[in-house]
Amino acid sequence: MHLQVKREYTVIYGYPEEGPYRYVPRGMRFSRDEVRHIAIAMVALISSFMILYTVHGLVTAGLLPLYFAIAITAAFTGFLFHELMHKYFAQRFGAWAEFRYSIGGLLLGLVTSFLGFILAAPGAVYISGMLDRRETGIVSLAGPMTNTFFSFIFLLAAILLPTGGLPFIFLVSVAFLDGILGVFNMLPIPPLDGLKVLRWNVPIYVAGLILPAIPVVFLILTNLVPI
Repeated sequence: MHLQVKREYTVIYGYPEEGPYRYVPRGMRFSRDEVRHIAIAMVALISSFMILYTVHGLVTAGLLPLYFAIAITAAFTGFLFHELMHKYFAQRFGAWAEFRYSIGGLLLGLVTSFLGFILAAPGAVYISGMLDRRETGIVSLAGPMTNTFFSFIFLLAAILLPTGGLPFIFLVSVAFLDGILGVFNMLPIPPLDGLKVLRWNVPIYVAGLILPAIPVVFLILTNLVPI
């Protein structure tokens, strides 16, 4: 029998300088460095999407606004909100959490976009604190479930529209990208989120892997993936 012992903390609000505190901020806190890292990662990721679309000849004068909108929305819902939810839950559990970009991951995205696909690791939320296995699992699950939420929302909105129009293409494109990112991040491969969720709770891990796959499989089987 494995007994996991967790250190007790005093719950306080604010920014403690030292001590055995359980730091729980009022709202999300961002440092100036973190905002700079987020901005650089977002610009690089959106640029990667636009390069990818240009290589495939999709960005013509008429389609430029559409694919620029897809790139921006996918960067926000697929990447930024994913990372912010990691940060939110980590802070709620009393940990220090800030995003830092990865130069190598950003360059990888830019280079692969010229090859006709994107393989990028823009960065990650770095977390420091005493989190138990359950809290670590919840923090890890929060990102992929954010992608899953947006994937279903955009897919449901697309179903209400006539197929083939620009709004429909926009909605199903973002739904597909969010679903793919949700599935990818739930793979049980370090440093992805899935392994930490699997170590915490197997049934929740299985559900977390299946849910984002539903809109992806639906769009593929119905041949509605325009990107």
